[in-house]
Amino acid sequence: MDSDALVIGAGPSGLLAAKTIASRGFSVRILEEHAKVGVPSHCAGLISVEGLKRIGVEASGSFVQNTITGGRIYSPDGQYVEIKDRRPRAHVIDRTALDQRLAELAVDVGAELTTGVRAERLTLSDGCVTGASGAGWVEEARLVIDAEGPSRRLAREAGVINNGRAPLLGVNTEIGCDVDADIVEVWFGEETAPGFFAWVIPTSGNQARVGLATKSGDPTKFLAGFVKKRFGDTKYLPPRAGQVLVEGPVNKSSFPGLLLVGDAAGHVKPTTGGGVVLGGLCAIEAGKTAVKALETGDTSTKTLGEYDEAWRRLYGSEFRSMQTLRSLADRVSDARMNRFFRVFRDAGLGDRVNELVAEGDMDLQEGVIRRALSEPGIMKAAIGGLGRLALAELRGLVNL
Repeated sequence: MDSDALVIGAGPSGLLAAKTIASRGFSVRILEEHAKVGVPSHCAGLISVEGLKRIGVEASGSFVQNTITGGRIYSPDGQYVEIKDRRPRAHVIDRTALDQRLAELAVDVGAELTTGVRAERLTLSDGCVTGASGAGWVEEARLVIDAEGPSRRLAREAGVINNGRAPLLGVNTEIGCDVDADIVEVWFGEETAPGFFAWVIPTSGNQARVGLATKSGDPTKFLAGFVKKRFGDTKYLPPRAGQVLVEGPVNKSSFPGLLLVGDAAGHVKPTTGGGVVLGGLCAIEAGKTAVKALETGDTSTKTLGEYDEAWRRLYGSEFRSMQTLRSLADRVSDARMNRFFRVFRDAGLGDRVNELVAEGDMDLQEGVIRRALSEPGIMKAAIGGLGRLALAELRGLVNL
């Protein structure tokens, strides 16, 4: 046996799972297909202050580029609501540098990292995953952590899962511009970003990360249109493309000898497509389950299934709430959204929303959803935008 645990993919979730297992003295091998950890980077790079702490990473100037205190949310017709807090709420990060820091933490506790090695397939024996193989190599392990990302190619080809809803297509670029350094912008509208939204994330007062995701069409053309709309005839760096998951978790993420983590498990916020924090937290649970399986010598579904039980118990309701919000957002027309913004602004609800946001959590969103739906003014605005049936669906989910 080459290692106790084989981790495929050196993104945040794979690295956090590896660190958890290696810290208990087990041999862990991490395989990363690219020559350098974190390269290429497709991430918009916005992580909550609390979330970074939750995954056990201290904020550092090596990867934190800026700090955000609020945001402006724009309707399709250009109205906006500003939400602002007195305290820092999110860090703008260099995702490549963050991944490399997480790799250092995993290696520091004993994990072995190998880059430039692509896993072509999972190896199985009597229905149990026993390792992986690629061009000219075979690696055996007592269990495998699949952190390959949103394609789920290895798990699909091994026959353990089928892909669900197709990922959105996302693009990111860097642009020199004049922006408020502590304010993130979110822009909705079918002409801007069909099925999702566009974003402006300042890395400083004169530089921003600008991007969007779409369910259809060419995202680079939508990006060009958005940049022109927001900044005029401004040049920008060639965009980096990636996939954005919004479907929520896969039905099952534990199999004999195998655990899925991060994007491979669908542990991504359906509302925003962000996966570093919730994906990382679930991956830590995967690592804990893996430790128990290795200690007992039982890598069957009976023991590894405790991973599914753990993340569903801790974060299942959060995923369900965000999935419902995503489903509702997908059904709201531009005209209804414009109406919602008008009702919201006319009712003067900005101060109350700011209070809710100050009390709320960027990563664990169910609590603020509950409180918002208990507010009569917000309810009235939501009915105008979403309609009574859709709002009843959301309230039923959070038992209001």
